[in-house]
Amino acid sequence: MKQHTIYYADENQPLVGQLFFDETTVEKKPGIIVFPAFEGLSEFALDYAKNIAAQGYVALAADIYGDGKTSETIDGCFSLITPFLKDRALVRRRAGLAFDLLTSQEIVDPEKIGAIGFCFGGMCALEVARSGANIKAIVSAHGILTKSDIPNESINGSLLILHGYQDPQVPPEALAPFAREMSAENVADWRFLFFGQGKHSFTDPKTGTFDSEQEAEMGREYNQIAANATWRYAIDFFEEKLKTDA
Repeated sequence: MKQHTIYYADENQPLVGQLFFDETTVEKKPGIIVFPAFEGLSEFALDYAKNIAAQGYVALAADIYGDGKTSETIDGCFSLITPFLKDRALVRRRAGLAFDLLTSQEIVDPEKIGAIGFCFGGMCALEVARSGANIKAIVSAHGILTKSDIPNESINGSLLILHGYQDPQVPPEALAPFAREMSAENVADWRFLFFGQGKHSFTDPKTGTFDSEQEAEMGREYNQIAANATWRYAIDFFEEKLKTDA
């Protein structure tokens, strides 16, 4: 498996993504963007992208913060994410740049693009869909679902939302406004699945190791059952939407 550092930019801000693909590939393959959680381009995000590529895709671990920044402290993560939470247009633009980058790769079929995002990355993936991009399959895992004041363009792809029922940051009540949004946009195929014991950030085994007390207060907790199921559901979804004519 080839890992290639790929440089792009948002005006004067350098962005540093990681592209994963089978270097023996000769035909164009479907592409999937991996949008990291608020830690930035963490080991978890890079491993997820690598594992997705091993399933026959070209995977891009996207850099939203710039300069490939990461943090392994909760305070550091909040320092990185706060400007983006205050500026959804910036989120949409950075997420869109990752989409444009992946579709421009010679080994990628630009008509077969998907994305998966975790926590903050879920917001990023949904912003690509809301931007009207030609993206076929969007997966959000314990993502931020709230729509901003920025108008949606047409949502062209299918959406799979995987969520923890016990997530205090995005509680079950968040489903109702999200469902209304999907209905208003006349989205043909959107799916929502709750993990009954899931809290926030349930996919990453390192959840709870940053600051156990603070993370417990935030409702962050790894859940192996939900994490394993997320992988299976996401891969099945991508297979259905990107590798078949359905």
